[in-house]
Parts: sequence; C-alpha cells; structure tokens
Amino acid sequence: MEYRQLGKSDLNVSVIGYGAWGIGGEPFWSTEGEENSIRSIEKAIDLGINFYDTAPVYGFGYSEELLGKALQSKRKDVIIATKCGLVWEKEELKAIRKRATGESILKEVDLSLKRLCTDYIDLYQVHWPDEEGTPIEETMKTLLQIQKEGKIRFIGVSNYSVDQMKESLKYGQLVSLQPMYSMLERDVEKDRLPFCIENEIGVICYSPLASGVLTGKYDENTKFEDWRGQGIIGNFTGKVYVSHIRKVRQVEKIAQRNGKTLAQLAINWLLHQQGVSTAIVGVKSPNQVEQNIGAVGWEIPNNDLKEISDILNERN
Repeated sequence: MEYRQLGKSDLNVSVIGYGAWGIGGEPFWSTEGEENSIRSIEKAIDLGINFYDTAPVYGFGYSEELLGKALQSKRKDVIIATKCGLVWEKEELKAIRKRATGESILKEVDLSLKRLCTDYIDLYQVHWPDEEGTPIEETMKTLLQIQKEGKIRFIGVSNYSVDQMKESLKYGQLVSLQPMYSMLERDVEKDRLPFCIENEIGVICYSPLASGVLTGKYDENTKFEDWRGQGIIGNFTGKVYVSHIRKVRQVEKIAQRNGKTLAQLAINWLLHQQGVSTAIVGVKSPNQVEQNIGAVGWEIPNNDLKEISDILNERN
C-alpha cells in the first residue's frame, strides 16, 4: 500500500481509503449484513488501508457504529474521518438538511464520538455547504473550538467551492477537500483542484467509481430505483448518462488489455492525477476490498493514458 501526506497535517493516508457509505445501508444502499461489513473492515486493515471515511448521515449513525465496533481495538493504527453538517428530523432521505450552525456541530461531534467509540476524530469535515444561511465564520470558529478541546485533530470540508474554501481559510487551516471526482465526473479540475494544489490542501476523492458506473455492470438501459435516479448528485439519467456508458465501454477495453478490471483502471487513473491524496472506495464485502487493492502498484502505459484522455474528452 502507498501512503501520502494529507495537506498540511501529519496524517499519512493510504491512497485507497475505506468508504463507509455503503455499509450504512438505508436510505442510500442495501448491505450484505453486519458480519460481512465488519469482515470487510478487518480485511481492509490487513491489506494496509488506514483511512476510514464515514458520516453520521450514512445509515443515520449505523455506519459510524459499525466502524466504532470494528476499529476500537485498532484505534491507534487507523485514521478516522467523519463529518458534520447533514442533520435529519426523521430517518428518511427527504428529511436530511444541510445545517452547519455552531449549536448543531457541538451536538453532532459528541454523538459521532460516542458512536465511533473514540475520544477523538482525526479528520472532521463539513459534509456540504450550509443551506440555511449560517456564516462560514460561525462554522469555522466552532470547529476550531472543538479542535482546541481535543475532540478533533484536523478540519476538512466536502463539496465546497473555491470561494467557500477561501472564506474558511480566513479563520483557520483546512487540511482537505473531499469532492466527487472520477473519470466521468471531472468538474473539480476546473478550479478546485488547482486551488488545493496551490494552497497545500489534500484532496480526498469520493465516488471514484461514479457510484458503480465505472465497474461496467450497468448499461444505457439501466433504471436506478435508488437515490441515483433522483438527481441528487452525479449523472445517472438522460444523455449525459448514455454518454458515460459509451465512454465506459471504450475504457473497459483498455483495462482488459492491461489485465485489470475497469474499476482497478479507473482508481489507478484517479490516483495519478496531480493533487489527489486518496480515493475513498465504497465496499460491502472482503472480496471487494481485495479487488480494490489491485488498483495500486502498477502504471498505466503512456499510450493508454493518451487514449483514455481522448475518450474522456469526447463531447457528450
């Protein structure tokens, strides 16, 4: 396993991180059961993955609870990243709200610490920009307060724009940005990635497999019945989705001639983009963890990189 320093911190994170969104289950995903979920975490540890990313909203606390149970005995050997800023009035998708008030964060961090069975969080991230008008100053000052208290070690943000990061930096250090980034979702390259490189902010890529599209198991006729069909994040319907599938089929041929799966090629490609610190890959079973590890330790030939670039840059 390869490790990289995360921004201006002393966190050296595995280039493949364990994404714990999937094991949280409803309302986003189905799971393969608690036993398989915990076994997948244990397998990740055995294979050198030290970075574990979760959030309270994943299964309404269940994802954090599973990580707490599985990682408690390994706490000093792992980096736990969780989030704040998404709250819910009841346990359903439509009841989730983006709220990053000081009062809310103070409550959320204590609940996360309890569920994670720990007295500190290595990386605490604002999950989404606040939609209720909370000033970034209030959010950051609260994060700095709980950092001073020792409840969190470092501060990061997720889904923030450049302007929102600039405003945050007025009040304290950010060590990371977590954006959606994959072969098929590259908006971050326009301004956020260059900004992070310039300001030594680590980049934690979520959805590196475009929520499964870059596994090759879907086609243009797939109709998603879960959150992917609701236009929440990503492109899983319409002409853009059809274009994605066309590109996936072409890139998969390159993976095959390299003796790799499409997913392994997609993760490897992402890890070789300048500024990227780690890619958090969602898993549900130990076997999926092993498959993901096959994405590291090899190089994509230059001629294949050129061909991939040409494919990805084709107009929709």
